[in-house]
Amino acid sequence: MVSKFSISASLKICAVMIAVTLSMLAAPLRAQSPVGVAAVVNDDPISIIDLVERIKLVAVSSNIEMTPQRSNEMAPQILQQLINEKLQMQEAERRGIEVSDEEIARGKSIIEQNAGLPDGMLDTYLAERQIAPGTLENQIRPQVAWQKVLGTMRNEVQISDSEIDDNLERIISNQNKPRNRVQEIFLPVDNPQDSTRVYQTAQEILNAVNQGADFGGLARQFSASASAANGGDLGWLYAGEMASDLQQAVNQLQPGDVSAPIQTIRGYYIVKLLDRRVGDTNAVTDTRLNLYQLFVPINGDMPQDQIDAKIAVLQNTRETADSCDAMANVAVDLGSDLSGKMEGISPEELSGPIRQAIGNLEQGTPSNIVRVDGGALMVMICNITEESNLPSRQDIENRLRMERLDILARRKLRELRRQAFIDIRI
Repeated sequence: MVSKFSISASLKICAVMIAVTLSMLAAPLRAQSPVGVAAVVNDDPISIIDLVERIKLVAVSSNIEMTPQRSNEMAPQILQQLINEKLQMQEAERRGIEVSDEEIARGKSIIEQNAGLPDGMLDTYLAERQIAPGTLENQIRPQVAWQKVLGTMRNEVQISDSEIDDNLERIISNQNKPRNRVQEIFLPVDNPQDSTRVYQTAQEILNAVNQGADFGGLARQFSASASAANGGDLGWLYAGEMASDLQQAVNQLQPGDVSAPIQTIRGYYIVKLLDRRVGDTNAVTDTRLNLYQLFVPINGDMPQDQIDAKIAVLQNTRETADSCDAMANVAVDLGSDLSGKMEGISPEELSGPIRQAIGNLEQGTPSNIVRVDGGALMVMICNITEESNLPSRQDIENRLRMERLDILARRKLRELRRQAFIDIRI
């Protein structure tokens, strides 16, 4: 690889980017005219226009106020991203992989939905913010192509049953600990000499977040993790599902907090804690009940002998009914409109007296008689369904596979960079 990037070149980027960015913002129609080449990747150029438009796209998608100073700070990292995208597209083309217009449209539709825009309004939204046509498509295309390249590498990743067992055992052992919903931005360090530069980029991203930039938007633009497509959202994670250094950082955060850059063997992470759940994490299962309720109406004006007769019907049913069908037959004879099935009910959703009545009740056994406003009732558990709150074995396998594919993808990209002719000209 041939690279002309240096500290002096970085300073030169600052000077060039200030002038070009300001001119682009002042006169967007001039974007059709070439203003020079920022870099060449295997004879494939990246223009300064490409770089400026991507900076503007980052600003819009991340809700950053892109001052000249900030554009200069982020320009080197954004240029590196454009270089990576060129390499990814070139590798996809070498493998005969193409990206269709339908796939581009699908990617834009997802972005549109995430942004809360009406259908078909994304192009208008970008045009109103002076983003040149094709800028977003030029970002989506290599993302889709690279995912297809990774798809050809799936067979290289094998996940054993013992690995799934170990992960599941670790998750179960941490059931009494909170679950966290986490977002991440991952910046890889492929060469130890780049560690300082990558850390500085992480700090610049963190500064942007602290000044109101959208974390998810920054993740989509800068993160090298597979979660970038989801704005860095990792979903709900049990203790044991994250690496120990990241878990330690998350444990110190409160919902809404963002961590300082976390150095790992692979690179730097910035994590945001979206939410934390504690109350239900001791329960391995989520219990749902199918109940049958037999209700008899009783009002204050009813003679005592009629009240006794209705209670006697419930008492007789309690002694004889051995199934919900038997309860239903009694309800038909009574003509009670408030009798019937209740399906998929969580015990927590029931009123206190009824929840207490079924507390230790076995399936198919009538409960004690419960007096309620307007009458009396009795319930029977027809069926109990318990669904695990834990991730399934397939979920664990998919997560482990994506982690391995992430590693393979970065290894492949490092290989492409080593083999490439990369000439940075600003």
